[in-house]
Amino acid sequence: MFGTLFTIAAAVLASLFGLIYLFRPKFMGYHQKALQKDWSELAPEVQTLILALMRATSAGFLSVAIAIVILQIEYNYYQQTWIAWTTLIIGTILASGSFYAMFLVRSKTPGRPPIIPVFIIFILLLTGFFFNILG
Repeated sequence: MFGTLFTIAAAVLASLFGLIYLFRPKFMGYHQKALQKDWSELAPEVQTLILALMRATSAGFLSVAIAIVILQIEYNYYQQTWIAWTTLIIGTILASGSFYAMFLVRSKTPGRPPIIPVFIIFILLLTGFFFNILG
């Protein structure tokens, strides 16, 4: 039961993250700080590129969130360890890729991407994994 709560909470947070990046009409505040330019100062081609990257990030978060929900439902039904491991692995890949991208932005620009939500998603998944395996 607790494994399900933590895992679904991670999926909900990942979905929110994905939806924000999907529907945002321009870049985020940390993008502005990283580039040290306002949205209106960017060439249309650069605006398109940034929005495309945001949409790709959104797709990653949304697809992983959906997979996590499906896998958790399957785990609840079948209680097979490989399902819990698969959930943890896909969440870890998402978090690792996100942390790496955010590290690049933080280390090479003045921008400060939202590391905390991704960290919370990872901790929720890890906690859900342990509750699933031990529960």
